[in-house]
Amino acid sequence: MLTYLKFKWQRVLRRWWRNGLKSIATSRTYLRYRVWGRWQQLAMIRRFVLVWWLIILICGVGLVWQTRQIVAESAILKPLSGGRYTEAVVGDLKAVNPILPTSSASGDASRLIFNGLTSFNTNGELKGDLANRWEVSPDGRAYTFHLRRGVTWHDKVPFTSQDVLFTLTAIQNPDTRSPLAQTWKGVVAEAPNEHTVVFRLPKPYTPFVNATTVGILPRHKLERVEPRMLRIDDFNQKPVGTGPYKIKEMRTSRGELELESNQSYYDGQPYIESIVLRSYMSSDDALQAYRRRQVMGVSQIRPNQTEEARKLGTIKVHEAGVPDRVGVFFKTKSGATSDKAVRTALSMATDRGAIVDEQFDGYASTASGPLIAPKMSMVGVTPPSRLNIAMAQSSLDAAGWKVSADNTRSKNGQKLTVKLVTQSNTAYGGVARQLAEQWSRIGVKVEIEEVGSEALQQSFIRPRNYDALLYAINLGADPDVYAFWHSSQSVDPGLNLSAYSSAAADSALESGRIISDGPTRAAKYRSFIQTWNQDVPAVMLYAPTYLYAADRELRGVNIKRLVYPSDRFDEVEKWSVRVRPVTGR
Repeated sequence: MLTYLKFKWQRVLRRWWRNGLKSIATSRTYLRYRVWGRWQQLAMIRRFVLVWWLIILICGVGLVWQTRQIVAESAILKPLSGGRYTEAVVGDLKAVNPILPTSSASGDASRLIFNGLTSFNTNGELKGDLANRWEVSPDGRAYTFHLRRGVTWHDKVPFTSQDVLFTLTAIQNPDTRSPLAQTWKGVVAEAPNEHTVVFRLPKPYTPFVNATTVGILPRHKLERVEPRMLRIDDFNQKPVGTGPYKIKEMRTSRGELELESNQSYYDGQPYIESIVLRSYMSSDDALQAYRRRQVMGVSQIRPNQTEEARKLGTIKVHEAGVPDRVGVFFKTKSGATSDKAVRTALSMATDRGAIVDEQFDGYASTASGPLIAPKMSMVGVTPPSRLNIAMAQSSLDAAGWKVSADNTRSKNGQKLTVKLVTQSNTAYGGVARQLAEQWSRIGVKVEIEEVGSEALQQSFIRPRNYDALLYAINLGADPDVYAFWHSSQSVDPGLNLSAYSSAAADSALESGRIISDGPTRAAKYRSFIQTWNQDVPAVMLYAPTYLYAADRELRGVNIKRLVYPSDRFDEVEKWSVRVRPVTGR
């Protein structure tokens, strides 16, 4: 029995083995002739098949990308709270005090930390700030401001009218040495209640309301500080304001100011959690900092930097008009430039168009007058001297300035040399060199001296230590230029950089600023311009375009016309660096 079972089992195993070999042979034959054979048949067309599969894949990816783009374009980018924005500013950033401005950088910081009774928006229009409305008396001598309620300082102390009175007193005190004192001279303020301030002027002054943009100081922080010590008080490194951002830390040694959002800001908490301002010596250094991704924005770039900035691909250049005028201010009291014939000849030898074309690549326009008055009729006004080299030479010849062997003019043994001073690391350097070349054509030798901003103020502008100063002045929102050309402003802290003195010009300026009637006021200013053009205390060159560069991740910036560059921060509380797309209807 066992032998039989053994035999049967062996037959079963042999059958399984033969069937398995047959299956393997059949499978090999199938694979060889069916599968492999068919693949070989596709050998000639498989490239074609792969190309079609690749095309299908690309079309699929493109369809997905296009769908996402359509969704993104139809979506609204909603700003989100949080994030950090770092901006490179040019100039010293060692102190922040709105009534003691030291540089454009400190002015930027003041705009973020402090509020004025009024402020300028990004269209160059005046609006209410700490005051929500105001009225002017019929005689133009009383201005009543109604203050916002519920405004608090960064330390939670309520803001009141007493803070406004304290700020005015600090500005007017001669020991404070505020450069704003002249604007507020003779103004008397009173506070009928905590939310009302009345300013009484000694005589009508049409542009007065523009002066109320100055930042208000906290009385409770500074009332015990002696006015003469205010400039060096610790408050300037730890300022307390009412603005959208408050001080977190000032790192003076690094030229860096870190601010954090004011959660109690009257116009709503800002979206950006913190803003850092970093000080640089020049716009070149500032743009280099962006290139190294150390900052997200640059407060101001020069026209010749715009192409370089745009090539970076991640930056957006915002353009805005500003009421700035760049010119050469002649020292009219001494030296060669005290000679009117010399000043007139230099004006006629100046090619403003060439300077604008070669130095600013379209981001400036020529300027010749001392004020901005686009709607003012110039009928009857003798225009300033135009480019005329031959007439300039004749003017100097007639005045006794003769050409010597070295092609430089001299008179009574005195060489006709002009010391031209300007600020270093700015666009002024190229302009100064071009002026030197233009003026050399009439036999005038120009010695250019470029110095830093602080040295320029302390060693040259304040003592009027130059023959000619290449510099910019901001004319503000009103055509009143009393501060720049009235004889009372010819010494520091006045801004009459030419030390210009003319009884006729003084009379016109004094009348123009107290008249509110448009045509009558324009007539007074035409009289001033006529006198100014005849005396040539300066050669106005160009009106620059303000260029603000910021990373495309910064959203909410919308500037068109600015009175001051720091006004770009108007409504900074609506800026954002974080967004979330929300699909529209």
